[in-house]
Amino acid sequence: MAEQGLRAVIWDLDGVIIDSAQAHFRAWQRLAQEEGWRLSEEEFRATFGMRNDRIIPLLWGEMPPERIRALSERKEAYFRELVRQNPQSLALPGALELLQAVHEAGIAQALASSTPPENIALISELLGLQRYLQALISGEMVERGKPAPDIFLKAAEALQVPPSACVVIEDAVAGIEAAHAAGMRCLAVATTREPEALYEADLVVRSLSEVNVERLRALIPAS
Repeated sequence: MAEQGLRAVIWDLDGVIIDSAQAHFRAWQRLAQEEGWRLSEEEFRATFGMRNDRIIPLLWGEMPPERIRALSERKEAYFRELVRQNPQSLALPGALELLQAVHEAGIAQALASSTPPENIALISELLGLQRYLQALISGEMVERGKPAPDIFLKAAEALQVPPSACVVIEDAVAGIEAAHAAGMRCLAVATTREPEALYEADLVVRSLSEVNVERLRALIPAS
């Protein structure tokens, strides 16, 4: 049976659509300070893109699930406070333009991010993302976080598009692994990591300003 080519683009949020690394780092630092823990920028970078229920035990050891949940909620509240203070600095170069171009091309789009639903709702409101996206999927809506494929498979299901017709846009190694595990192609943008670290992606760019619909279509050629 002939392939239909690209039918859906699935976006990560942090480091792809928005420049949120500094706000996340400051939120984690505030939490760590309050708890008397240490957090280096290197440790933060190594866990960026993971779900909080994985980050917290990795950084500070195993603890009861309810304690992890409470710490996670505090950290995300600090993050949203920082984002509201400076919303105009959020969007990364080329991101909104590419969202618009993909939308105009009639290609379905979804957001699939490890970030909590409250963060997704806030960013979507501040940037008007609902104009472009047919589905908003949070890591809290699936059993396993990246690098497991669950979140991308759920996004494809919501869009009613087969995984083989989807391109994921990511900035993290765990996200690239999750995309490939889902049977999808992956475009990586080197905003939070060096391009060399993202070599497993099907295409690596330094900025989404370098990307247009034709480059996305080329990742899944129609046959």
